[in-house]
Amino acid sequence: MSKVFAVTVVAALLLLAACTASPQKEGNNGKVRIGAPVDTGGMIVHYLVNEKGYQEAEVLGDFELYQVKDCCASTSQWALSTNQYEIAVMCPDAAVSLLEKDSRFEIVTPVLINSDIVVARPGTEPQKIGVSQNRSHQEQLATAVFGPGVISAPMLPAAIPYAYEKKAVDAVVVDALRGFTMDGEKIPASTAAGGHVTYVLVVNKSFKSEPRYQQFIDLFKAAVEELNDPAVLIKEIREYKNINLTREEVEQWNRLGIRHVFTTPGT
Repeated sequence: MSKVFAVTVVAALLLLAACTASPQKEGNNGKVRIGAPVDTGGMIVHYLVNEKGYQEAEVLGDFELYQVKDCCASTSQWALSTNQYEIAVMCPDAAVSLLEKDSRFEIVTPVLINSDIVVARPGTEPQKIGVSQNRSHQEQLATAVFGPGVISAPMLPAAIPYAYEKKAVDAVVVDALRGFTMDGEKIPASTAAGGHVTYVLVVNKSFKSEPRYQQFIDLFKAAVEELNDPAVLIKEIREYKNINLTREEVEQWNRLGIRHVFTTPGT
């Protein structure tokens, strides 16, 4: 009986150790983990890791994929709160909600401006607008573009092109990279001065004291400048999503006001 008890105690202690061990040291060779969506919001992380030589990083995030079974906000908040990532690119709705619940994190900077665009059928007056579920800022954009009388139809991001193609909605607010593969008129979703922030960079405050954080920020700033160059942008979109934008489409991208940014607090 005592042997059984001893084995049980040892097993319990091992399980406790496994549950409380720091996840930052397990299974990732000590690399900095960056949560990133799979759409335009994640492009800068892809570029930073693959082109800027940030070999300390490991991109593990796939928030868009997780939206199939949960909303963007709760999934990304959970990933950060449980120490799966040190840094994450998040939609502003999720970031604000996280900071309200957990003081360990802060927003470092906006990452993308105007990367949500409207795609509409030419010659129509849209009444029903498809938007991504749990992204209230997209509903606000739809109202700003088409007026308060429009109906927002929240749905999974992956369902938006299908709903548009089947004419279940008259127009959509959609991520730019997805929108550029869809037929229809491309309309800026925001005409506000300074643009509309569509992604932000969130960091665990404890990570800011590490030298690797400053290395990341320096490379991030350089990536922002380079990705706003049309030639670099064309190449990166091809590498990132196998989408071949023409020069004319990149000019349209710029007319829509889509750009990467880094704005430190107080600037």
